[in-house]
Amino acid sequence: MSFDSYGGAVEPPESDGESRRPGGAPSLLAGVEELVVDGIDVVQAKAALARLGERGSADLEALDAQRTIALLTELRKLSGAVAAIEARALVRLESAVADDSLERGETPRQAQRVARAEAAAALKKSTAAAGQSMSSCRRLVRSMPRVLRALAQGRAMPSAGHQVGRAMGPATPAQREQVDRILGAHLADLEDCGPGEWGDEAARILHALDPEGATARHRVARRERSLTVRRGRHGMATLTAQLPGLDAARIRKTLSVAAERSRADGDRRGHQQIMADLLADTVLARGEGGELPVVDIGVIITDRSLLAPGHADAATVEGLGAVPYEHIREEMLRALEHPDPEVVLALRTLYAHREEGQLVAAESRARAFPAGLGRLLRYAHQTCRAPHCDASIRQIDHIVPWSQGGPTSLDNGNGLCAADNQKEAAGATARVITDEDSTRRTVEWTTRYGQTARRRGVNFDPVGTALRKAGKAPAVPDVGEGGPAEPDHDVLTPVHRLFALPELRAVEEDGEVQAAEVHPEDARPLGEGPASDAGRTTSRPRGTERPHPPAGRRAARVDYLVVLPPTGSRARPPEQDAA
Repeated sequence: MSFDSYGGAVEPPESDGESRRPGGAPSLLAGVEELVVDGIDVVQAKAALARLGERGSADLEALDAQRTIALLTELRKLSGAVAAIEARALVRLESAVADDSLERGETPRQAQRVARAEAAAALKKSTAAAGQSMSSCRRLVRSMPRVLRALAQGRAMPSAGHQVGRAMGPATPAQREQVDRILGAHLADLEDCGPGEWGDEAARILHALDPEGATARHRVARRERSLTVRRGRHGMATLTAQLPGLDAARIRKTLSVAAERSRADGDRRGHQQIMADLLADTVLARGEGGELPVVDIGVIITDRSLLAPGHADAATVEGLGAVPYEHIREEMLRALEHPDPEVVLALRTLYAHREEGQLVAAESRARAFPAGLGRLLRYAHQTCRAPHCDASIRQIDHIVPWSQGGPTSLDNGNGLCAADNQKEAAGATARVITDEDSTRRTVEWTTRYGQTARRRGVNFDPVGTALRKAGKAPAVPDVGEGGPAEPDHDVLTPVHRLFALPELRAVEEDGEVQAAEVHPEDARPLGEGPASDAGRTTSRPRGTERPHPPAGRRAARVDYLVVLPPTGSRARPPEQDAA
């Protein structure tokens, strides 16, 4: 198993200092048909495993469920250890070929080509894929020892290492070391996550460390928009579009909501089938079509990003994951300067736990999750919260079933895909793990045969939470005493001057958390007084919905959610602290 950088920048080979065996490391003897580690003949062990896989065994057939699970667990750990060794071996191959090529009088570029060709032959990969693997492995071996250790110990899957290596492609060695330290601090929360969340966490950390670099990379990537069609099997084809993240999220959610409605109306096609058919029918203007639904797209940003863009965190697009803040800033500015009648822009306020980075909210007595609470759970979880799953959220599940007295609340809600929402039928159970203050920290899943895994909500401030746990973060001022510090208007870009954050106040209606909304026509520069009645283009009661676009429009409501730290460790801040 190896790692892939997906076309990251070519990096020159480095010295082999880290790959030299430190004192106490295992001994190694390697050659043709020879591999001995600490006196253990691995070639013989491999041959025995190959025979077991080829022929089976009466002992294997006699294993009960518990022992079979134990076998699978050990094989998973073995796969991780092999992947970590392969990463080190690829880096060593690159260095050895570089030394040999230097003696032959060849250039470093020639040496790199030779190393990639040899790796491709050894791993039975294409030269391009082997080169990408070599670059990604170099990042882990040279700069990310904690992630590599987690991989070797079976706490991170090879696919998770792949995602981290891919995310670290544009980072400098120093930045990778910083990301590695923070990922190591969060390992207990990450080891049961899907590989996509590992990559997202690494991307968020890198964005917080290098906002300017993230902006530059986004601008380059935006110029590479494209669409390709690749022939598939049995008369099918694969359509791939490289689009800005927010546009892609709108397309996906619009098709998904339309598919859910069709299924509810009796359509027996599968969910994905309906999405594919609707996409083709809409683009080709084929069939009767129908009005596409109005959807909400949540975009989560931090107050730091809004008020101090030079220190911006990555934004999170609902159902998509982390994206550069510059992408969201551009979309917000475009929506304000060139209003689109098919897009409604709104600002809401959310609150994240200081120490955990997870969103917090209130409770409802209804059985079905109210719209506001369900929306918050989707924002807080982003993808299915079952262990190791990165699928899109399809349903909101009661962790303790409502029929057993489980409340309809943030603490008892979990965003799940359709398959994992059938956990009880699969013999699995889930329970909330709380701290000494009865605050939800994570959810523990247990299978029928006793395997356990834990999965928490998304940490929207991984750098800040890691620093606070280490006791290095500056204290967050209590905005309830004297209000927030006034931002420097001279250094704010136009879009940041425009939003009047002090007007946002959390309100509670019918047991669910809602928020006041600021629309373009209501916005004013920070620091100015409230707009006069004459200056308003519309007037709506507080908390009411903005009218939908005319029938036939393909509309979207884009909620820009500003994440603020609460003044306490648990509860939602009081109204006067909402700004």
